[in-house]
Amino acid sequence: MSLLLNWCRENPAGLFLAIAILPGFACPASPLLILAGIVWGSTASACALAVSAVLLNITWTHWLSAGPGRSIIARILGERWERWQSMPRTNLWKLALMLRITPGVPLFVQNYATGLLGVPLLHSLAIALPISALYGSGFVLTGGAIFKGHTGLVIAGISILAAASIGINLARKHFFKAEEKEK
Repeated sequence: MSLLLNWCRENPAGLFLAIAILPGFACPASPLLILAGIVWGSTASACALAVSAVLLNITWTHWLSAGPGRSIIARILGERWERWQSMPRTNLWKLALMLRITPGVPLFVQNYATGLLGVPLLHSLAIALPISALYGSGFVLTGGAIFKGHTGLVIAGISILAAASIGINLARKHFFKAEEKEK
């Protein structure tokens, strides 16, 4: 672990690139964000850097799945792909929101799915930004504060994570309740 920490401290751009690239290959983002807090500290600028890297990840994975990867997936899925393609375009933002607020859906699945389904990148980013900012900041603050012994910032980071989880859970319940009423 100390070897990794030392490398990240000596190569902060490498850590930024790791956050921007590795989650696109199924690497969990949370440990990288905690590492960012440890290396960059529990500061607003560290949170902004980490969230920027996550948004960069969302952007390139969306581009890949909406562009070059889309034809490959269409060939693999065949007729099943046609059902997804025939989905009304008005439901795409709902699907993107549902993917972002459903617990347990990995970041790379969210990103690739929204791109494959044709959700416009700006809509995907608009939905992802507040969620990524809350979770990213919470993990960065908590990770940095734990290793520095800043109890107040640990509590703040955990509070942000808890508030994000509660808020997203409430939004999910409201969203699904509204969907049930429409049916």
